[in-house]
Amino acid sequence: MRKLLAFILLMTFLAALLPASASIYDPNAQRAYIKTSDGKGVNLRRETNTQSEVLAKIPYGEEVLVYSDYAPNEWAHVQYRMMNGFVMSKFLVDKKPKPFVTPTPKPTAKPTQPPTPEERRAAEIKAAQKLGIVPSGMKTDGSATWDDLNNLLTNVIRLKSKNSTAVRSHVYLTKEEYAASQAGAKFNVVLRGVAAAELYGTLLDLGVKEPELNHSNDPFIMDAADAQVAQEYAGKTAAYDGSDWRTKDLLSMIITILDYTDYSSGMGVMTMDDSHQFYPINPLTHEEAILAAYRLYNASSAYVGTVTVTHGRNVNLREKPSMSARIGDDRPGHRVPGPRCGKGRLV
Repeated sequence: MRKLLAFILLMTFLAALLPASASIYDPNAQRAYIKTSDGKGVNLRRETNTQSEVLAKIPYGEEVLVYSDYAPNEWAHVQYRMMNGFVMSKFLVDKKPKPFVTPTPKPTAKPTQPPTPEERRAAEIKAAQKLGIVPSGMKTDGSATWDDLNNLLTNVIRLKSKNSTAVRSHVYLTKEEYAASQAGAKFNVVLRGVAAAELYGTLLDLGVKEPELNHSNDPFIMDAADAQVAQEYAGKTAAYDGSDWRTKDLLSMIITILDYTDYSSGMGVMTMDDSHQFYPINPLTHEEAILAAYRLYNASSAYVGTVTVTHGRNVNLREKPSMSARIGDDRPGHRVPGPRCGKGRLV
C-alpha cells in the first residue's frame, strides 16, 4: 500500500510538470517559424505576459509547433523541442525566413553648409546666364561699360515682355550723351552711380508705377556728395521737370534702387559696401552689373521686401509708403535711436 501511494504521488508530480517539459498531442497544430526584424531570438514564456518566467530562447528561423487551443491575440501557444509555452504572435511566420543579414549602416549625412557669399554670387551669375540676361561672351570680371549695362537691361526688358526685339525707352543717358560728356575714364568710375538711374528707368519700362513708393527696405544712409558727383558727370543737373523723369534727383533714384529686393534670394538689387555706403565713385564691375540686372528681373513684381535696419540711426515712421507722407509720431520711443550719418541725408 505504501509503495502504491508513493507511485501515485510521483505521477501527480510529473503531471504538474507536463505543460512546460513535454509535447501535447494536437492534430490541428501548425508549423511556424521565428522571424524578428533584428535577427535576434524570441523568449518562450510560461504565461502570456512579458513578466512571466522565460523557459527558453528560441533562435531566429527556428521551427515551432503552434497549438490550436485558445490564446490571447498577441500570444500563441507553441511547442519548441520538448518544451511548450507562449511567444508573441508577431514573431511567427508560416514560411522559413531567409538567413538574417545585418544591414549596412547608412553613412551619417554631413550637415549642409550654407553657401559662401562668393558661391551665392557665382550661382546668381550662372542663373542670369542660363536665363539669357547676360549676353554671350560678356565677361564676369573687370569693369563694365555703358554698352554692357545697356545690353543687360535690354535683355531684362525683352525677357519680361517676351518680346525679343523690345528696346529700352526710358534711358537715363544715351550713348551719344555719354560721348558728349567727355568724361572718359572718369565716367566709367561714376557709372556705378549712373547705373542706378538706368535701373530706375528699366523699372518704368517694365510698367512699375512710381517705383520710389516702395520703401520697404530703406538703406537709411546714402552719400549725397558722391551721388552729386555722379550726376554732374552725367550732365543731368537741370531743374526738375515732371514730364522728364531724367531730371529727378539722382540721389532719390539711387535710394529707390537700393531699396528694391530680389524676391527669390532676398538680396538687394544694388548693394552698399561693408560700411553701408554706396560710393558711386567706385567702378561698376561686370559682376555688379550682372547681379543688379538679374536681381532687378526678380524684383519687378508686387513683392514688398522686409524692413531691415542695417545700422543705428533715426528712422521716420510715415503714414503711407511715400517720402512725402506725414511722419506719424515724433514722440520719444517711436523712432529707432542711433547716430546720424555726418555726410548725407535722412530718408
